[in-house]
Amino acid sequence: MRKALCSIFLLVILLIVGCSQDNKENANVNTTNASSVSEENQQWDLSPEFETSTGDKLVGQEGKVGIIGGEFKAGDINKWLWHFWGDEKTIKSGNFKVVAVNKDTGEKEKVLVTDAGTANERKVWNYGELDYSPNGIRGSDSSRPSNLSFPKAGIWRLEVFIGAERFGTIVIDVK
Repeated sequence: MRKALCSIFLLVILLIVGCSQDNKENANVNTTNASSVSEENQQWDLSPEFETSTGDKLVGQEGKVGIIGGEFKAGDINKWLWHFWGDEKTIKSGNFKVVAVNKDTGEKEKVLVTDAGTANERKVWNYGELDYSPNGIRGSDSSRPSNLSFPKAGIWRLEVFIGAERFGTIVIDVK
């Protein structure tokens, strides 16, 4: 009887300690998420247009990431050419990924499209690794064509990643 009571007591203590540890971890995650959300909410100004060394106009972050193409239209699939500036180690550090965040809903969406216009057409998070060629197209260190499709009109923040690191951000108005 005494062994049974000791075993139950030990289990109760382990349960209490385990639950309090989970609460500490959840509190840390929630704090981290809250700070990144408030930081993200401040990044909704439309990205400026800038001129490359070759005189072309792109939208994005000068010296970092820019995109050239037509008008962004919801529901359409359009071609866009991405340009990246950076050192070889950064440019080749992993897959090129885009996470599109809608200003009104905060939802994260896939907007990169592979196999556009075919039966295999689908939206994806990434387009694979980038090539590095300094002073390439429009003076960039890397470029990548893509197809993009947005599910609805509004303000969208394109969070651009190379590998696990956020490389840059472009905020656009989708008509």
